[in-house]
Amino acid sequence: MGLRGRKYYDKLGNTYFITSTILGHLKVFKLNDKYCDILVDSLKYLLIEHSSHINAYVIMPNHIHFVLKMQDGESISDFMRDFKRHTSKEIKKLLIMEKEMNIIAKLTKLSGTGKYKLWMDRFDDVIITTRKVLDVKINYIHYNPVRAGLVEKVTDWKYSSARNYYCDDDSIIKVERNI
Repeated sequence: MGLRGRKYYDKLGNTYFITSTILGHLKVFKLNDKYCDILVDSLKYLLIEHSSHINAYVIMPNHIHFVLKMQDGESISDFMRDFKRHTSKEIKKLLIMEKEMNIIAKLTKLSGTGKYKLWMDRFDDVIITTRKVLDVKINYIHYNPVRAGLVEKVTDWKYSSARNYYCDDDSIIKVERNI
């Protein structure tokens, strides 16, 4: 944490652009919707637990981006620790249940420790300080599946807040659009 300077700005009620990536860029979230649903359920729980608000998100096949507004006194590091720990455990259970032992083996090998690990150690965070930067980050999130060639229109990607913004669809997760 200290190496990235978070100790100086954590718990100050900032808005963050977050990126977290699967170890080895394996496309775990492409297997089926159950894997994405684990992420969504964890986000919903942690948003309440940490009194936070999500402004935008996208779950890509091998990473996730979101814009998150933390409340004063709440830690982005704690939020991400809880998110990564819980989703890692639940996804491992699902991989075992669905007999995806080859993916578990790859993640275990990539960890370098001989133990299963889903997420890369660090997550990237950028504090958003202006409306212009916020708009750029939300636009980046919404167009990520289009740039990756996964869909033609931003609203075609199921696990993206583009559907919240452009279709008024809060069926996956409610995002705070009045920012």
